[in-house]
Amino acid sequence: MIMLLAGVLSGLPVAALADPLNVQVVAQPPTVSTVLGGRFMITTEVKNAGSAPTGQILAHLNVASIAGDVYVDPEDWSQNRSQQLSLKPGESRKLTWEIQAVNSGRFATYVVVVPFGDSATGNEPVKVSQMVTVDVAQRSTLSAGGALPVVIVVPVLIGLAAAAALFRVRRRRGPAT
Repeated sequence: MIMLLAGVLSGLPVAALADPLNVQVVAQPPTVSTVLGGRFMITTEVKNAGSAPTGQILAHLNVASIAGDVYVDPEDWSQNRSQQLSLKPGESRKLTWEIQAVNSGRFATYVVVVPFGDSATGNEPVKVSQMVTVDVAQRSTLSAGGALPVVIVVPVLIGLAAAAALFRVRRRRGPAT
């Protein structure tokens, strides 16, 4: 209310008096390559580049398909996608995000920082990290080339074991009468 009154009295727009969210968000590593089901970590550094405390802010992890042909539910990728923090001027904090690839394809992960709680008015611009490109390869558990030896060798081994057992039984009994 005081800022609104000061803005009206000075003739300046209210937004010019408000200390905007002045944070920098950097995500690492720039790229990740993994397989379907693979787990990996992304680290973001959130730094208060302003001259005032940030108040409560929320860092939120997002996942999107770059190709656009894959439906992505970010909750499947990471269970803890939001972290609350507050930073003093010049202070920075590293946040880690544990992620599991649940779709194959090419994806972007990024972190959005927004004011939170009493710090939020709903009109502030959000701060977004650069995207981390995630390439997820389809995992194949058994190829046709690996199946052929198994299909041939296993029955042969079972047959040999059965023949050996039959031979031992007949040998103990002696000649047939």
